[in-house]
Amino acid sequence: MRLIITTFALLFLGALAHAQITIERQDFTLEAGMQTKAWYLDHTGASVPEIGEGVVWDFSGLSLDGSFTADYEEPSSPLFPQANITEPSFATLLGGLGVQTGLNYNSIDDSGYGSWGSIGEQVTVPLSTVTGMDTDNLTILELVIQYNQRRDVLKFPLNFGDSWTHSETYNVDFLVTVAGFGLQNVPAGQTIQDSVSYEVAGYGTVILPNPEGSDQEPVSIEGLLIKRDRITVNNYTLGGQPAPQLMLDAFGLTQGESQITTRYFIYAKGLPRTAANIGVDANGEITSFTISDDITQLISSTSEPTAEPLQAKAFPNPIVAGEALSVELPTTIQNGALELVDALGRQVAIWPVSGLQGQIVSCNLPAHLQAGLYVYRIMENNQEVRGIGKLNVIR
Repeated sequence: MRLIITTFALLFLGALAHAQITIERQDFTLEAGMQTKAWYLDHTGASVPEIGEGVVWDFSGLSLDGSFTADYEEPSSPLFPQANITEPSFATLLGGLGVQTGLNYNSIDDSGYGSWGSIGEQVTVPLSTVTGMDTDNLTILELVIQYNQRRDVLKFPLNFGDSWTHSETYNVDFLVTVAGFGLQNVPAGQTIQDSVSYEVAGYGTVILPNPEGSDQEPVSIEGLLIKRDRITVNNYTLGGQPAPQLMLDAFGLTQGESQITTRYFIYAKGLPRTAANIGVDANGEITSFTISDDITQLISSTSEPTAEPLQAKAFPNPIVAGEALSVELPTTIQNGALELVDALGRQVAIWPVSGLQGQIVSCNLPAHLQAGLYVYRIMENNQEVRGIGKLNVIR
């Protein structure tokens, strides 16, 4: 639903208004040639998103704190023939001493969106802040990572409860110049073991500050919450041997160091990428919070808020699978549809409906329906939900 509604209304509608959505390929509109804009939020005092069903994530009190853009281009490297889109990348190396920028070579298709690998650009980082010598530096050599199979960050269709994992080991090569250690462009390296798990851990409504200004109503959208847990184990070499402890201590590094980070993504229908992206450290503290400028696309173009869906009466309720269902139209509907979705938000049936307010429309439930709780929705021809209710199917 594309609504700007109050927190009170969200809580009043409860589970009826927060039926779990499904993100399909056509809902995720990112494609090569796009430039996206996102906003940093001042996340002071913000809480980590709650996991669960029918949750309201209210971040409307956070303020905008600057913006940035990202370009998604056609891939040009022959190393990644499967890729059909690139996105900017950056990697923090050696405990934060250096940052390597580059490109992820991704593909997006009917099964999902993910990376086939990346190319990081060579960069030289001064080490004067660590060693005190202006001539000391670290050169991060060009890094090429190629995965045997795509590392998905998003799967289609995406539903609450989905999960997947992947793991890789790769090496980053350096040249180190530190006069105090007698090093002049000596080869060094960092081996990274990377294990990542994804879980669609929640669904509900996220309320975000309006990118059009603090004087505008917050933006409320229904979304899916993905939790990504990442464990990285780092080991360091110098001249083909394990790096000496003296050097590790000087740079604040630990051999076999393990880092645990968590990131939350909220996806909504019709947005080219995430609605919200939230980074969390090992202590459970939020370290970053960005939102997509595209959330403004989900705001009604008129000054009046879109009407909230009305309770629609259905009978009999409970109903036996295969029997005739009657629904009273809560408002006049033209070229509409009656949709039935299961507890995971998957459409199990849909029927065309039209009629005046108060008119009874009937349809036959599929005989194969499993017993359980379903949500029915009455939609206008523009997909706006005008009526909603729960249906208990028995066998």
